[in-house]
Amino acid sequence: MLTLSPGARFCIGLAITLAIGISSGAVVLTNAIPADLIKPVTAWAGIIAFLGSAAQTGLQGLGMTTANKVAAAASDPNIKQIVTTTEIANSPTFAPVDKVVSK
Repeated sequence: MLTLSPGARFCIGLAITLAIGISSGAVVLTNAIPADLIKPVTAWAGIIAFLGSAAQTGLQGLGMTTANKVAAAASDPNIKQIVTTTEIANSPTFAPVDKVVSK
């Protein structure tokens, strides 16, 4: 099961936003990098923006599973106990986590 922390998802989002800004021309690269690198950097930023956006959409979809919701709740120090199904509570992901229990 793939889980990413909110911080990691935030960093991925920032990188994609930067790539979108560069590829759309909102971030001006003139005098920031050598002139002969502007076109290739802009082109690669467009590719990264497209692929990153697709990957981020996929990560959001993976985050909608019950197990990922339990993992997100288990990482919150304000939550004391999570009651879930036996299958999820006994999975290798949650076996060492004391606050994830089954009915």
